[in-house]
Amino acid sequence: MKNRLRGLLLSAVAVATVVLALLGATAQASNPDGAGIKRPGGALDSGDAGSAISQDQSEGNNNTQPGLHDNGRGGNTFVNDPCIDPPATAPPPENRRRTVQSETEIAAFGKYLVAGWNDSFGFYDNTQGLSGFGYSINGGNTWVDGGGLPPRVKAPISAAPDRYFGDPVVVVDPSPRTFVVGGVTKSQPAGTFYYASIYQNNAGLFTLSVNRGTFKIAPPTTPETESNTRCLNDPAEFGVPDPPENKERIVWEPPVEAVQTAQTPDDFLDKEWLYVNPANGELYLTYTRFGDDGSTPLELVRSKDGGRTFEGPFVIVPNSLDTFNQATQPMVTSTGRVVVTWIARRFSAGGFGPEDQNRIEVATSDNDGTTFGPTTVVANVNPQREPNGFNRNRRSILNAPYIAPQTDGTNVYITYFNGQTPLTAPGGEIFTGPLARAADIFLSTSKDNGNTFGPPVKVNDDAGTTSHIFPTVQVNKNRFVFVGWNDRRNDPMNELTDTWANVSHDGGATFGHDKLQTDVATSWRVRADARPNFGDYNSSELLNDNQFVQIWADGRFIAQGQTATPDTIFSIANGLGLGTGNR
Repeated sequence: MKNRLRGLLLSAVAVATVVLALLGATAQASNPDGAGIKRPGGALDSGDAGSAISQDQSEGNNNTQPGLHDNGRGGNTFVNDPCIDPPATAPPPENRRRTVQSETEIAAFGKYLVAGWNDSFGFYDNTQGLSGFGYSINGGNTWVDGGGLPPRVKAPISAAPDRYFGDPVVVVDPSPRTFVVGGVTKSQPAGTFYYASIYQNNAGLFTLSVNRGTFKIAPPTTPETESNTRCLNDPAEFGVPDPPENKERIVWEPPVEAVQTAQTPDDFLDKEWLYVNPANGELYLTYTRFGDDGSTPLELVRSKDGGRTFEGPFVIVPNSLDTFNQATQPMVTSTGRVVVTWIARRFSAGGFGPEDQNRIEVATSDNDGTTFGPTTVVANVNPQREPNGFNRNRRSILNAPYIAPQTDGTNVYITYFNGQTPLTAPGGEIFTGPLARAADIFLSTSKDNGNTFGPPVKVNDDAGTTSHIFPTVQVNKNRFVFVGWNDRRNDPMNELTDTWANVSHDGGATFGHDKLQTDVATSWRVRADARPNFGDYNSSELLNDNQFVQIWADGRFIAQGQTATPDTIFSIANGLGLGTGNR
């Protein structure tokens, strides 16, 4: 098992040692003016009536100006600023720096929104950060790219005492709080945001950090630029910031190490997820500890003082010799029960044989995360081969389950994909055959506080014969269950990606028609300087605990003479209609 897990840990070790493959430019078919993406066969997806792939309103194309680069006025808005990417014509290595913004996250408090993403510029400039962020003060209509989280010491990367390594998670506490820290009363306003990251501390050890941020009228503390498309037809604008005029912005406090030290310098903490309990403001951070011996126990730390100090770690699941655990997500039900979900991959022959089972699992705790009961299998799932253009170079894409934050009493909602190819094909080879990248999106619901889960409900209304990945779920104040994801149903070649959403009005029992949320379908074969181009997850949120919004990594931006780069896109979901279950 040790050797098996060492191979699976390759990407974590690569991040820890900053040994990431730098990728050259990859061409993709594109319209010279960047107005759309060519479909197979040459049809331009510009949303016009003559498009070979165009859809009518009933099929889900509800955006007002599909296919146009209008910085979101047609439905999709740039969150990072694509114009501060270097032009492809710049000399190496400058032409490949700062070209990837992916693995997106978002949190909202009224009109204030904060997004996080992996920003590859952090590999070159410690003051810009792998943990990139943006913010909006007008409900997501426009965004400011804030660069990266500020390190404790701004220094050249060769001498940097601390650095962020991405894997962003952003949450917000909607209520004002008063905490006692070391005998001193600390107050914080409603709308305090928290940003969790992989973090390298002053001693050079990899740990996890949490930054606390609030919106203030204050001067910028990081390099800021408006997120817009000013450089689309003007290459001279590439690399030139567009300073915003707003006076109010998110201001981040220094990082707090949530997990003080790894058990050994060779341990690596990865795929963390952060949750804030709206009842009392307590923070829960869960993660996988990749041990230097190949182990993968799941752990939790918690903070009862607004992220100033953390308790733990506490073990969610101990290491298993035959199982690889990854991608945790926690939440707390209205009874105070802590529920954590993750993906478990089992290998036969005690861990030395082929992978023979994938499971979505949960564990619960009724003592605030100090101890957890036995695991419950939510669903047995099949893996899905990596979509075309995804450059993680694994046999399967990470099936990171997504759990809805608590807004619905003791109900628990978890979404994930289920590949349509059997785990092991005849002859023992995994992922053979024409449907190797086929999958559906499913939702599993517990109505008894996470004790048991009902049968999985298929969310997408197509046949699922292409890649369906990165699902997210939210439950609003009306108990509508929203699910969003990426899929490639509109491209039989399984190349071009769209973002979709659906809603259930009956607690996740049935869903209505899928609705297309992207203005333009995009390829994942883009110019990049870090892998993977498009991360391991996307995210969603609710505006005012009601309206579903999504954020995702996207390859649409193609300026004159350039090749597309991954960017972060935001959209308020539209066209979901009534979730009556009628197909």
